[in-house]
Amino acid sequence: MTQDIELALPQGSLKLQRLPLRRKQTLQAWDSADQLALTQLQDIKPDSRILLVNDHFGALGTGLSALHKQVQLTVWSDSYLARQALHHNCQLNQLPAVKFVEAVATPQGPFDLVVMRAPKSHSLLQDQIKRLVPQLAADASLLLPIMVKHLDNSLYDLLTKLLGPLSASRAVKKARVLSAQPTNVSGRSPAPVIKSWQYKDFTLSHYSGVYGRKRLDEGSQFLLENFPKGDFKRVIDLGCGNGILSLQAAKTWPHAQILGVDESYMAVASAKLNAEQNALAAACEFQIGNCLAALATKSADLILCNPPFHQQRVVGDQLAMAMFADASRVLDTQGELWVVGNRHLGYHAKLKRWFKHIEQQGKHPKFVVFKCRK
Repeated sequence: MTQDIELALPQGSLKLQRLPLRRKQTLQAWDSADQLALTQLQDIKPDSRILLVNDHFGALGTGLSALHKQVQLTVWSDSYLARQALHHNCQLNQLPAVKFVEAVATPQGPFDLVVMRAPKSHSLLQDQIKRLVPQLAADASLLLPIMVKHLDNSLYDLLTKLLGPLSASRAVKKARVLSAQPTNVSGRSPAPVIKSWQYKDFTLSHYSGVYGRKRLDEGSQFLLENFPKGDFKRVIDLGCGNGILSLQAAKTWPHAQILGVDESYMAVASAKLNAEQNALAAACEFQIGNCLAALATKSADLILCNPPFHQQRVVGDQLAMAMFADASRVLDTQGELWVVGNRHLGYHAKLKRWFKHIEQQGKHPKFVVFKCRK
């Protein structure tokens, strides 16, 4: 069983778990910035309308729900895993469900208070702020809990440009809370930003925050250069991002069932858009998901995967390991998993936990592609 870890607050403690759940979890579901924000948000007027943006693992949403049962809370995020974590931790603490808005949509205000964790992607940060500011009440405040190590000059300058003057709390456990009172709150929220560019015969469009937004990442390109050969009928693009591997699979095997899965709402929306504008929408399906948890055992004969090596701002292999475990379950007996990753990540040794036969494909100074069979 996964151990509950308690977050101490002035009014008591919360049980919180980090997703994906692991038996030996070494990371907690919050950081000092979450804890500092919840400590500062003790006094909120009843019936306040609060927008919570980019809550990583449900700590802020669960904490605000526990501290202020009368407020109207909306959570806005690009992460399906964060949505699951919020639901999971609210249930764990016997709290009601919290309203959730997917990142492609714009939450409808007016909001009296915004509590925002700044995403790693500056393009997503700009997109979100430009869309949320017109949804603020005239006297609304915006708070940004942040770890000091993440607050570099470029981020501070960008936040000042978007929000105006900032004030900062004193540092507590290497965390601060920045605050702003945006003045330009009138007008309508703009549509989400979409950027487009060309890769060979494909036109690729991206919503903000999607990996490889300006050009195709080297890992995906290397996998495309060493694409599987064979006759595959049921193909899954695990962690599909912009959908480029799905699009190539649809062209390579026109009669196959192609399914792309990602935990990012922006990524899935981008992949669907790319399938449409490259005339491959009929051949490809894309869905939001936590790895392959929703798919049946032995339901695929090929899985393509370019896994992330970080979760939010934490570098690690948790998501990659969850992907490999799910791929082993979902592949049929003779199925193949093709993985691309940085050489230094050592996926070859880790994949042996689930696959007996692992073969390296192609040569690259930075990346490696493995073909894996059970």
